[in-house]
Amino acid sequence: MLSEWLALNPMAHGALILLLGIALGYLVHLGLTRLVGKLTDVGSSAEGSSAVRRIRLPLILMVMAIFTDDAIETAGLHHFWWSDDLLATLQSLPVILFVWILTTVCRSYFARRTEYHREEAAVVHALVLINNLITVVLVGGGGLVLLHIWSIDLTPLLASAGLVTAIGALAARDTLADFFGGIAIFLDRPCHIGDYVVLNSGERGEVVDIGIRSTRIRTRDDIFVSIPNSLMATAKIINETSFVPQYRVRCKVGVAYDSDLDEVERIILASLEDNPFVLFEPQPRIRCRALGDWAVELEVLAWIKEPRDRGAALDHIIRQIHRAYREGRIQIPFPQQEVMYKKDES
Repeated sequence: MLSEWLALNPMAHGALILLLGIALGYLVHLGLTRLVGKLTDVGSSAEGSSAVRRIRLPLILMVMAIFTDDAIETAGLHHFWWSDDLLATLQSLPVILFVWILTTVCRSYFARRTEYHREEAAVVHALVLINNLITVVLVGGGGLVLLHIWSIDLTPLLASAGLVTAIGALAARDTLADFFGGIAIFLDRPCHIGDYVVLNSGERGEVVDIGIRSTRIRTRDDIFVSIPNSLMATAKIINETSFVPQYRVRCKVGVAYDSDLDEVERIILASLEDNPFVLFEPQPRIRCRALGDWAVELEVLAWIKEPRDRGAALDHIIRQIHRAYREGRIQIPFPQQEVMYKKDES
């Protein structure tokens, strides 16, 4: 009886299928909500609970899309102009959400693993490279699925492959160069996340991210500079952090010509003992650089642990040397000139 009545009333049959889809979506929602609660109660990882919580909406939308397709087909509404667009929209939403959620979860996971292995440069580079490749695959795969859902055929475009390839190569030349430049950075490892680098243009800062297209650097003024990977892979970069655990700072000072240079060296080195940034292995040293116009020019060479402390270390060094000069009564020279006046006998 019911089957015969439904066969005679396709609209009611379609509505019933749609209601079943809504009910099944609600059951999926309840089941995943209960699963999240159980994972929380048993003390499971927060990542697992968060992943289950995030996939609820895409799964519900996917169920709704399947049942809506059957409902429109059963009700005989598939010949209307809006049915295809409605179904394509319902099918596209889960795909977009799945891609976005999976990309977010992957980047969050690899960010935690990178932080855990931050002292292992090779592992960090491998994790960043894998993270970027997975992001490209997810976004590219999602795009292909969306093209299939909306019945967008790329065959006519691919038929003229020569022209399309030439135009695409010209349009994406910089993007491809940045992408392969990023791979070159991961493989060659001229810098790591957390390194202090100096660029050709003079910017100096900490590498905070090495992405698919660009590398981001945070300067000492908390300004973020984004450099395309193609430039990072070919430009001359001064890395102040990698390979050597210390960083040397230089401070030029001057003393009067009648000063005892050995005593001046002893006083300067003694003043550095209270500097919290200066390392004493290797030991600081003093070098005489030149006999200037009005002073003997000296240079203080000291090592610090972190390049980011260069400004603070120089500030302490200059203050301590100035204080030591005053206490030791060492004359700080300043520019002087003698003007000789020749009297005209005529």
